[in-house]
Amino acid sequence: MKVFERAVRRAHIPIEISKGFNPHPRLSIPLALSVGIIGKDEILELELQKPIPLEILHECLSRQLPKEIQILSGEVISDSTKNHIGDICYEVIFQDASLLKTVKVNTFLQQSSITVNRLKDGHHKLFDIRPSVKDIQIKSNKLIITLRMTPGGTAKPEEILHILGFTRGKEFFEIIRTKVNISSA
Repeated sequence: MKVFERAVRRAHIPIEISKGFNPHPRLSIPLALSVGIIGKDEILELELQKPIPLEILHECLSRQLPKEIQILSGEVISDSTKNHIGDICYEVIFQDASLLKTVKVNTFLQQSSITVNRLKDGHHKLFDIRPSVKDIQIKSNKLIITLRMTPGGTAKPEEILHILGFTRGKEFFEIIRTKVNISSA
């Protein structure tokens, strides 16, 4: 967030500033990445004081960002759409593709309920991940996982992998979030 705050300031983009004792620029990432997950196509929301043509915003901001961070596209969104996440897509790439031969994706998808035990604030809580799993596909050396946001939350890729039988450490696979779709519904 600090990288984007600095880039916006250096690009002289007229961003809205929050009110209160500790004012800060009105920018947000609607769905923060978990530790250890790579993001390829993330969303950054900026609340501007006045409209700016997307091409100019893109050009000004791109000049101020490190070369590793690229702006792929931009769009104007309404306040009602802001922060409303639809689908989330992940790729889980395995170093050893033979591990995928034992995966029973159809068995997973046919279940109506899959409960996991989550630890939050020192308390155990049961959570049904199945409603948030839209699809799982196997393609060569990777799993493609598509999740949907539900009122109660969403499944974590690590939970899905654990249910599918991958109990080995993260050194055997890499999790990449490839898409976060904003929904107006």
